[in-house]
Amino acid sequence: MSIDKNISILIVEDNEQIRTLLHSVLSNVGLSNIVEAEDGLSAWQQLATHHFDIILTDWMMPKMSGLELLKKVRQSASKFKNIPILMITASDKSENIVEAAQHKINGYIVKPFSVKTIVSKIEEVLSNPL
Repeated sequence: MSIDKNISILIVEDNEQIRTLLHSVLSNVGLSNIVEAEDGLSAWQQLATHHFDIILTDWMMPKMSGLELLKKVRQSASKFKNIPILMITASDKSENIVEAAQHKINGYIVKPFSVKTIVSKIEEVLSNPL
């Protein structure tokens, strides 16, 4: 399977270099409908006005963490509560993975990541939603 080039992606990452890297990786595989947010709060505001097919979010961010964003999205009664969410983090602690799973995370990517990992996880999540 390949990724539909028309999907809309929200990248949520407080580190500008990593956000830019993720954007470049996705652009290099032919994806162009990409919006960036520097924290969960900005992402939440983007969700209010844009449609996204998938969210890639960091775990640790100021204002609203990726986990808080995940919880807020899943608890919302809105049209975006079932958007697939991939958590990208430097932590591979099992308790974090379990906590994210309890809130219906679709996938988990541990930094550092490869282009192949990002693309395959997006393909996997979009073809097997919760």
